[in-house]
Formats: sequence, structure tokens, C-alpha cells
Amino acid sequence: MPIPGPHVHRQLISAYDETAARIERLRSQMGQIEQQRDKLQDDRENTLTKLAEYYLPDLSPESVQKTWVEIRPTMREILLRKEGRVRELREQLQEEDNYRNRLEETLQQVNERLDQAEQRQSEVAAEVEAYLAELPEFVELSNRAAEAEIALQRAEANLDEISQDAARKLPAYNECKLFSYLKDRDFGTREYHHRGMTRPMDRWIAKYIGYNEAKHNYDYLTNTPAAMRKIIAEDRLALGTVLTELQGSRDRAAKKFGLMAQVKAVESLAKERESALAMLETATSDCESTMAELNELENPRCEFYREAIDLFRRMLADTQTSDLRQEARRTPELTDDQIVASLRGIESMLDQNDLSTSRHHDVLRQAQEVHNAVGRLIQRFRASGYDRARCQFSDALDLGVSLDRVRSVQDVDELWASIRRNQGWGPTAVDKITSVATNPMTQVMINAMAHAAAGAMSEHARRAAQRSNRRTNQRTGGRGW
Repeated sequence: MPIPGPHVHRQLISAYDETAARIERLRSQMGQIEQQRDKLQDDRENTLTKLAEYYLPDLSPESVQKTWVEIRPTMREILLRKEGRVRELREQLQEEDNYRNRLEETLQQVNERLDQAEQRQSEVAAEVEAYLAELPEFVELSNRAAEAEIALQRAEANLDEISQDAARKLPAYNECKLFSYLKDRDFGTREYHHRGMTRPMDRWIAKYIGYNEAKHNYDYLTNTPAAMRKIIAEDRLALGTVLTELQGSRDRAAKKFGLMAQVKAVESLAKERESALAMLETATSDCESTMAELNELENPRCEFYREAIDLFRRMLADTQTSDLRQEARRTPELTDDQIVASLRGIESMLDQNDLSTSRHHDVLRQAQEVHNAVGRLIQRFRASGYDRARCQFSDALDLGVSLDRVRSVQDVDELWASIRRNQGWGPTAVDKITSVATNPMTQVMINAMAHAAAGAMSEHARRAAQRSNRRTNQRTGGRGW
């Protein structure tokens, strides 16, 4: 059976929250990798201390210890600043996420109120239609409009036929030199004044080419379309007069039953929904920006990390590994060689740690992209009105399985395409026979005229109302009733 739009909307929101939770788990894993790196850095620091003690026997341990005490406070200050910024961003993200959730609830409440208002509008519209369909003057006008529409359609069809016939045949008359010769001389009319040998010669040519019949056909093809257009224009004007009276009856009935007020209420709620959507999109964007900054702080190349690394490298500028290795080779003892080998092993593990960090950061970045893409999908879903109760989806849309398979932005785009393929609109209390009318008042008039006109005239009455709607839209740019 069909899946309602709000149900799919809740599934998408759950998926959006799950992608955020996955990002949080990845950040936690990134922290574990960073802890491993911190331990390796500590091991490297201790190894360098041992090597310094070995190479600097004339320095007291107190001096070496003092050197490292001077390093630690500066690096601790940098790390404390980074941790403070992370806490600040986490608190900010929590507040922004709470605000976003409140906006989600607000949007859902607006949707429910809008659905109720539209349902009430449909019910009032149905009452207006039923009332008009029983109103004698409206019934009479609807039948007159249907009859006028029949005549107008027939005339338009004849005009189209004769216009095509003229376009196809007139060139042949104009290309015939003898016919054009006689026509230009006004042969056969009171304006023809030629005498002498010319006159019998022209008669012979006219008889030879059958000019009289040809001229009759030529005049018919030339003059009939213009005459028919004039008649059609008069018929349209007459039909417009009837439709104007029908619109007046509709407006009075709409005012009597409160339909126009209900339409305005729906329009007001629709605007409120648009405002709620805009606020929700802004809040979502803020959450994603804060989350992206948090992710950036987990990047080994973040500003705090670079500051600490630069400082540490400056402190170790005089103890480069290559220099230490060369120095160790010059001494007969194996102790310094073992310390340098241990240092090289630690640095190798640090390189592996950097590689793991880089890969993990790529996964975190991709997860953030998917999270943002799901957020944009939800925005498009809402903007399309798919979160409304009237929206339905085919049970062929297995959203749970599709969401579980989402691993990239392309997967999200394919999911959106699948959602659109399986989307449809459920019926409402308003008769949805025609897609021409988009305004409730116009729809009421079309349905009422169709119900009021008798028997076979019903469809013609509907077409007459549609014709009026198209004419009004052309005149007002689509804003008229």
C-alpha cells in the first residue's frame, strides 16, 4: 500500500541524525589515533632525552630536565587552547542542533495545520459547488456557456481547416500567370474597362482557364478566414459575458460559505510554511558549518596542530635524525646506535600513524559530504511538498535499504531520483478532473459548471470554464481567479 509522505520524511530525518552520529563516532576514532600519536611523540621525546644525555655527558640532568620543562608548558598551552575551542564548538553544535530540532517540530506542526486548513477548504469548496449546481440561474448560465462553447469549438475547428486549406492552395493561384493577369485587370467586375481586341481576348483566356470558378474559390480562400475570425471573436465576447455572470454567482456563493476566507487562511499557512522551511535550512547550514569546523580541528594539519609541530621542530633543529645517525656511526659504542635505531623506529610508526590519520580523515570528510547531501535532499524533499500528508510513495520505495547503502554523494543523488520516481499525490475532497485550474476559486467554478450543466453538456461547460481560466491567466500573468 502507498507510503505517506510524513512517514518517508521521518525516515529521512532519522537517516540525517544517523549520519551525524556516524561522524561523531569517526571523530572519536580519530581521537584514539591522535592518542596513539601523542604516545609515540612522548616516546620520541624520551628517546631524544636519552640520546641528549648520552651525547652531552658534561651537562647535568637538571639542565636537561629544565630544557624539557620549558617545552612542555608551551605545548600544553597550545593543546589547552585547542581543547577549549573543541568544547566551545561542541556546546555551539548542541545548541544549534537543539534549535534545528525545535524548527523540525515547528515545521511538522505547520504542516498539520496546513493539511487541516486545506481539508476544510476542500469541504467548503464542495459545499459551494453543490450549492451552485442546484442554483437555477447558475444552471441556466452553465448550459448557455456549454452551448456557446460547442459553437465556438466548431467554429475554431472550421477556421483551422479553412486556414490550412488556404495556406495549401492559394500559392497555386498566385503562381498562375494567366489567373493573376485577369485578377489584376479586375476581370468580371465593374472595374474592368478594357475595350477593343483586348476584351474578347480576355474572355477567351477566362474561358480557357475556368477563371470564374477559380476566382470564386480564390475569393473564398482569401476572405473566409478573416470573416470567421471576426465571428469567433464575437462568439468569444458573448461567452465571456456569460462566464463573467457565472463568476459573479460563484463569488457570492463563496462569500456566503466563507470559502474566500478559508483560501486566504491556506495561503497564509503556506507562507508560514515557506518561512519555517527557510529558517530550518539556515539552522541546518549552521549545524553543518560548526560540524565541519569540528572535523577540521581533528585534522592533523589544523591550525593548533601546526603551531605545536612548528614549535617542536624548532626545538629539535639541532638533533635531526640524519645528523644523529652520522654521529652514532663515528663512535665505537653501540648504545647511541641503538637509541638512534629506536628513534628511527618511532618515526616510522609516526609515519604510519600519519597515513592512518590521513585515511581516516578522508573517511570523515566523505561522511561529512554524505551528511550534507542528505540534508540537502531533505530540503529538496520539503521544498517539493513531499513531507505533506497528501503526498504518497509507492511501496516499491524501500527507503530503509536504500539509506543503509548510502556511502557517497552520488548514492544520495540516486536516492533522490528514486524518491521522485515513486512519488505521487493522493486524492482530496476537491474534484481533480483538470490540471488547468490551480486556484481553489477557479476549481470551484469549473466543477460547479460541470455539475450544473445537463448530461452531455457537462464536459462542454467544463471546457468553457477552463477557457475563461486560461484567458484570465494570460491577462493577469497567472494570478487571477
